[in-house]
Amino acid sequence: MSSKVTLDPAAPVPAEIAAQVEAIKKRPYRKVITGDADEGYGVEIPDLPGCVGGGDTVEEALAMLDDAMTGWLESMLLAGEPIPEPSTTHEYSGKVLIRMPKSLHRRLMERAQDEGVSANQLAVAILAKAL
Repeated sequence: MSSKVTLDPAAPVPAEIAAQVEAIKKRPYRKVITGDADEGYGVEIPDLPGCVGGGDTVEEALAMLDDAMTGWLESMLLAGEPIPEPSTTHEYSGKVLIRMPKSLHRRLMERAQDEGVSANQLAVAILAKAL
């Protein structure tokens, strides 16, 4: 059970809470950026539900997220709520086995030969461009 505290929103944040916030902000939370230059950008931290920022540029959205994260963490800590840890990141080997039709395999090999690269190099370049 958490101990809820009602504080004056205009009151300064206690120094120990501010220090905790700064330490927590250094954790490797994943940030997800969406949007575009026409509509603006949104950014969120999936591990901290409701912690979002937005702006006309990615840089502005990230700055707004930093402010939002500070407020989110202060609120949670002052309310005695637990702060979720960052989701664990997976280690990737860089290897993927892909099954494909023989006709696609043939086209990949022919194009790689035409371009003078390996099929792996070509497949990586095509994937990188598509993602």
